[in-house]
This record gives sequence, structure tokens and C-alpha cells, in this order.
Amino acid sequence: MVKKWIVKKSDAQRQKILSEELSVLPVTAQVLLNRGIDTIEAAYAFLKSGILNLHDPFLMKGMDKAVSRVKKAIEKKEEIMIHGDYDVDGICATALLKIVLTRIGAKVSHYIPNRVADGYGINNNAIKLSIEKHIKLFISVDCGITAVKQVDALNKEGIDVIITDHHQLGEELPRAFSILNPLQKDCAYPYKDLSGVGVAFKFAAALCGVDSDNIYEHLDLACMGTISDVVPLTGENRILVKAGLEQLRNSKKKGIQALISVAGLKGKDVTSHHVGYILGPRINAAGRLKSADPALELLLTQNQSTAQELAMTLDTENYNRQRLEQKTLSEALAKVEREMDFTRDRVIVLEDSNWHSGVAGIVASRLVDRFNRPAVVITAKDDIAKGSGRSIKNFHLVKAFGECSHLLDNFGGHCYAAGLTLNKSRLEDFKKLINQVAHNSITQEDLIPVVNIDIELGFGSFSDRLFEEMDMLSPFGAGNPQPVFMTKGLKAKSQPQVVGRDTLKLWLTDGKKTCEAIGYRMADAVDLNIADANIDIVYACSLHDRRGIKSIQMQLKDIKMSEELAPGYPV
Repeated sequence: MVKKWIVKKSDAQRQKILSEELSVLPVTAQVLLNRGIDTIEAAYAFLKSGILNLHDPFLMKGMDKAVSRVKKAIEKKEEIMIHGDYDVDGICATALLKIVLTRIGAKVSHYIPNRVADGYGINNNAIKLSIEKHIKLFISVDCGITAVKQVDALNKEGIDVIITDHHQLGEELPRAFSILNPLQKDCAYPYKDLSGVGVAFKFAAALCGVDSDNIYEHLDLACMGTISDVVPLTGENRILVKAGLEQLRNSKKKGIQALISVAGLKGKDVTSHHVGYILGPRINAAGRLKSADPALELLLTQNQSTAQELAMTLDTENYNRQRLEQKTLSEALAKVEREMDFTRDRVIVLEDSNWHSGVAGIVASRLVDRFNRPAVVITAKDDIAKGSGRSIKNFHLVKAFGECSHLLDNFGGHCYAAGLTLNKSRLEDFKKLINQVAHNSITQEDLIPVVNIDIELGFGSFSDRLFEEMDMLSPFGAGNPQPVFMTKGLKAKSQPQVVGRDTLKLWLTDGKKTCEAIGYRMADAVDLNIADANIDIVYACSLHDRRGIKSIQMQLKDIKMSEELAPGYPV
């Protein structure tokens, strides 16, 4: 697919001011400007802020009531039920809150729904279990903000409910004892983009006391959930992740130590990339295919042998998930070829009763990556169809589902990722309506994939100082992407190779300097007979230290033929 390259407009004057005041390279200053960091004060806050800059948790609406109710439960020896979610964010939030509540003297049970059997959110099984266990306080994490009927059912049984969530609010709020969600309209909490575990962390900090050092040892859990839920790594999320990565590298939790080891990593080297693409998927794997309980048990255990065994189990589940995902994706692509007409359809909607709902979201994401249009992957059992959707810029998925709400039994999520449930008999009507909605809001230009480029850069600009300053901007992720550069007029040093399943590998030179380039899932993106051609590339890059030998590796975002000659850029 041809991509549109957009180089951010440079601002030489502001670039000069930031560069001189911060003592950084002009390239670094421009990257900061591209992130909307355009004042000295904002730059210092971005680069220097730490855990002391976290907001007071009691600024969040409902926090006083929630803390008082937990303290009352501890005093009266009431058992507390924590209801979590089966993804990394929900599992980490459940583990964090359970550890903290237990340490401050609470008696705690937990419940995580089964993705296939129960679906998302508070369900009847959780309510029934809470009644059987004579629970008096029910706390949701990473879910519950739309559970109006379920909270009413718990209230009817004399069970108080505290909701901790970060998802979009519905038209009606549950009648809970207290709701902790910074998105509430009259909530004074300054930062609105916390993850589920971020909200749970703030609750735990309020319970422990904001000056307690004990809460900071759980930044490893806050970090993993925040990165894996793909919330913006800005403001308070950036602080939680930056400090959390340090805690993660030195985690005292046996389960995290075992997970890092089984994944083939060294603790001291773990980055946000490793969390997002290596550790997070292993925690997620259990809940995708079976029960999320082994993942939660891993994060809770302090037994070394149990941790090792559970980490191996998750590693195997992740391998099984990868195989199932690849099979489902191949079948989905075949369906696209047979069923979709892209002159008519702007949203990909696919259904198959044999697909596993645990990989539906991942496959939808892969389809978005490939075709740059929203995708909803649906699995059906009997008459009930459940789907996971992923979207593109300018198409708010939850709002789009809202316009189809009369066809849906349930839906919820974020603008770029959401889920739904509907009767199978209404699938065709849903396909037609969601595409009508898309035709009214998505332009042809929206369907052209865009590669945003921070600045054009020559190989001669590469230096240890540049890479040190780029590392200062980390951790990278949603809202704070790794800087992306463009270099024109390069030549391939030798014939490109395909390694693994679909990774492109080649060496590129500007006539003076030669660098290795890797393109993941790019094996079919270029004509492999480019050894003598002039090439333009878009890429992120990093400095690798292999046994004391430093080398530059570029991660390709796109590549195309160039009309320019390799110029040998000056330093």
C-alpha cells in the first residue's frame, strides 16, 4: 500500500531557543516541538519530572468516600471482592490492588471474568459469587463504568460498590457507593488519560498515604498495564512508566522476574518496547485463549518455583496464541478478498463461527495495519455474535457503534478500540449501517496511510550525543512515539534479504556511512532487485551495544525508489 509521507514543519526560531536553553541538538529540539512541547517550562516538565510530580490522588472525585469505605471494611473485618479484567491492564490493576489491600489488613477475594464464557465487564457469575461469599464491599478495576444494571443488582443485596475505571462514560452512571474515573465531568483530577491500573494505583496510593514509599514498589505493575493498554505516554502516564521501568528492571516480584527470564530478556535491559511486545503479550495470552487466572497468580506469587512454572505456562500459551492468530489472520485475509468491495465498503466487518474471540482484536488490528480502514472481527456462538473492532484516525469507533446501538446488545471501549455484542440475525444490518456511518465521516484521504516524519536527517548527523538525547525522550509509545526520520538518496550495499517469516534486512549507505536496516512485516513491501537503485527511507533508529561494539540499527517504516543520488550528507 502506497503511504503518504508527511514531514513535520520545522520552526527554526523556536528550535534555536529550545536548543540553546536546554543545551540539546536542534534535532532534539524539533522533536520536542513536534510533540507539542514548545516552552522551556514544558520541556523541563517532560524531561525532568518524576514521582514527586504525581498528582494528589485525593483530587479525584470520590476518592475520600472510597478510602473511608475500605477502612470501614477493614475495621469491621468485611471481605472485599476485587473484580478485574482479563487483559494486561486489568490483571495488573487487580494484582496491585489485592497486594496493597492485603498489606493494610483487608480480607480480599478476586474475580476475573473468562473472555469467552463471560465477556467483558461485571457479570452475573461475579454477582452470584459475591452473594455466596457474603461480600459487603465490591471493587471493580478497569471496568464497571457502564454496569448500571449489575451495580443495581449488587446494591439490592446490600453490597456497596466502588468502581475504578478509565473507560468512556455511558449516558447513565451506575449508582455505586463511589466512582473513581477522572473522565467524570465534575472530577477535578488534572490528568484524564490514566489507564485502569493507573486509576487503581492512585486508589492504592490514597489508601497507603501519599508519602508512603510502599506504594512505589508497585510501579512495575502500573508500568506494564499502562504500556500494554496503549494509553498516551504523556503527563502522569509518562511518569508512571518512566519510574515503573526502573522498578520493573529491579522488581522484587518473583513472577515478574520469572517472566523476564522465560522471555529471554535481561532485567536491566527492559524497555517499553519489551513490555509492549514481549512481556505484555505473555500476560495477555492466558486470558485470550483460556482463563486469565494463571497470569494473575504469576503476579501475586512469591514462590520461586511456582513463578517459574507459571511463566513457562504463559510462554506456551503465547506461542499457541501466535499460531492461532496467524491462522485466523490468513482466513480473514481470504475473506477480505472474497467478500469485501473497497469501492463500497469503508469498514471491514468479518464473521466466522470457528474463530476464537480471544484473537479477534489482534486480527482486527492487523487488518487495520494492512488496509488502513476500520475493522471489526466477529465470532458467533449460537445466536450471539461478539466482535472486537479497531479503527483509524477520524473514525471514533465507540461513537460509530453508538449510531448502531439499536442493533447492538452491548458495546464499549475507546475511540480506536472497542467491543460489541449483538444477535447474529442483525449482522447484515450492522454491516450496512456501520458502513453508512463511515461514508458520512471517513474521506478517501483518510484511507491513505500516513507516515509522520519528525525531520529529514542525513547519516552524517548520527552521533553518540544524538542517540543519548533521543533516549532522554523515552519511554516511547502512544502519544510519545519514537522519533521518525527520513533520509533520501541512499543505496543498498548488497541485495536485501528476507529473514524469518516476513522481515526485510538490508545494509544502506550514503557513500560515507553504512547502516543496517530492518523492516518488520515488510518482506513484500519492496522489489528485492534494488541493489543498484537510489532509495528514500523513513525509519526510527537506535544505538546497539553488542559486547562493547556500538552499531546503528534502523527500523524501517517505509521505503521507496528515489530520483536522487546518494549525497554523502555532511556532518
